[in-house]
Amino acid sequence: MIRVRSRSRRAGYTLLETVAAVAVFMVVWYSLGMAMRMGSESQRLVSRGAEENRDLRESIGLLTDELRSSTDSSIAIATLADGNHSLTFMVPIDVAGVADWGVYDKSLGPLPADRNRADWQLRYTVADVDVGGGVIEKQLVREILDDLGAVQKQTTLARGLRAGGGAQSGLRVVQVGAVWELTLTTTGAHGVSQGENEVFHVRTRNDD
Repeated sequence: MIRVRSRSRRAGYTLLETVAAVAVFMVVWYSLGMAMRMGSESQRLVSRGAEENRDLRESIGLLTDELRSSTDSSIAIATLADGNHSLTFMVPIDVAGVADWGVYDKSLGPLPADRNRADWQLRYTVADVDVGGGVIEKQLVREILDDLGAVQKQTTLARGLRAGGGAQSGLRVVQVGAVWELTLTTTGAHGVSQGENEVFHVRTRNDD
């Protein structure tokens, strides 16, 4: 009888040890899984932040080049419902050898007549875009408007812009003397980065 009880006791200890080992294994496995998921999410957000910053700088380069070639008299600023600004202007073009104002864009067609459109306008503005899951994201877009004001082409340049109404608006444009001061600000990737705030100044090359 004593030996039987001893074997039962040892068997009981073995069962408890097995249960404990399984429990520890499950905790470790769960912790590793959570760590991997968090690491993957962090990497995704960091990559998105880097992409947003790169897009913002490229947008600044394009906007600066086009606005610099414009003239002050063709530049118009409008305030959007969210407080951001919309910037509309024309650039110099060549229509059958005659200098004019409008839009030049290679994507409009293969021929010079397609690419040079008199009285058309460029517009840089902030659009509210549904990116899925009920999430509305503010994006900087470049629009080509025809001579009737209809949008003929729209290109997204940067994502994650801030709402307007403050010094760090997503897009803010003010004239300071002879130069135009433009501010572009992003929100950042959900706490991983604080976003970017870029302020730059442009003087138009063409006199009124």
